[in-house]
Amino acid sequence: MTYSINLIKLFTRRDDHLFKLNEAERVKNVWNLLFLLLGLTILTYVWTAWLGLGTDAIPANMSDMNRVEYELRKAWFLIGRAGFAILLFLFILFISSFFFWLFNNVSYKKLFVLQMNILLIMLIERVTWIPLMVYAGIDWYVSPFSFGVIASSFTSIEWVIYFCGAISIFQLFIIWYQVKCLSWLSSTKKGWIWTGVIFWHLLLWAGTAALSYYDLFLLYLIR
Repeated sequence: MTYSINLIKLFTRRDDHLFKLNEAERVKNVWNLLFLLLGLTILTYVWTAWLGLGTDAIPANMSDMNRVEYELRKAWFLIGRAGFAILLFLFILFISSFFFWLFNNVSYKKLFVLQMNILLIMLIERVTWIPLMVYAGIDWYVSPFSFGVIASSFTSIEWVIYFCGAISIFQLFIIWYQVKCLSWLSSTKKGWIWTGVIFWHLLLWAGTAALSYYDLFLLYLIR
């Protein structure tokens, strides 16, 4: 049986398409979607960088730079964000799939297909940051869709705020979706699936918080 990947129908008709994916001996449309998602990931991060999301470090010493130096700094920032987008793309699709493959008896390729949907959800979340930043001046970690805004009212510890800001309704939906799909495709006990998925996301949120906390330090270190 050959299954042609349809990311939208994996959301809207999940059980039906998970059954087809589970029974499939061959999966089609992988490369087309791979390049599409790569393009969307790069476009999303370049777009947010162009609008100013995450550019705090650029104007920090703007008065000491001439016009050419300032524009060059912005260009390098855009290139850096494109590079980060590629790394995120590879990490979510390949590394995350490998992690789930380690404790579930599901083929790597099928987990890879599921992670395509996860990446799509993450890109949608990042697109929601744009109007919040442009029209309300709200950073991603205090988005009304995340727990960062709640954490900021209880603590001033930046790492904690970043960590809670990484936890959003989109991320909670991703956890639920991954557990549902893995429970469908794998014979692993549901309790272990929940444990593995939550543990992985705790690591991701901690990593996101660390990157956000040290980003300015790293920028000044490598410039």
